[in-house]
Amino acid sequence: MRLRQFRLVVAGDITDERADRLLRRAVDACVEAGPDGAGWVAFDRPAPTLVDAVVSGVRDLGAAGLVPDRATGDDPLVTVETVAERVGRPAEVVRAWALPPPVGPHPRRPVFDWPAVEAWLVDHEGFLVPDDDATLEAVTLALRVRTLAPRVDRLEPIRSLLYP
Repeated sequence: MRLRQFRLVVAGDITDERADRLLRRAVDACVEAGPDGAGWVAFDRPAPTLVDAVVSGVRDLGAAGLVPDRATGDDPLVTVETVAERVGRPAEVVRAWALPPPVGPHPRRPVFDWPAVEAWLVDHEGFLVPDDDATLEAVTLALRVRTLAPRVDRLEPIRSLLYP
């Protein structure tokens, strides 16, 4: 299990009651609501794959009465500890790697750009990094189809397009 970090943008208002219901169910969630009530929920979820983590997050939002609108990546700024969690290696091992230069130098906790680290991992450590953007886009498209489904005359022919 690796740490999967992502955000789900919420359609409609995030009321205090719904946020509380979500946080009781998903202790790895962080709710951010703007002054107009709209917002997003960030997750730091251990899961075998990103899609498993995102789908379970979508279900958690639904159970709390929130409607997820789209899936996005998390903040691209990461620490060594976050990199270690994402790749399933001890932080001491990651610290020994010659990662790309930090974008936010700090004597004890430098901050790195995740896309640059991800590219470095592929080139230097031989990691096979799945295309998270494709996964997040696929989930977003599925959420969009789910929203449109009640207005579609026959959904089954459309479902058949997924698996020709």
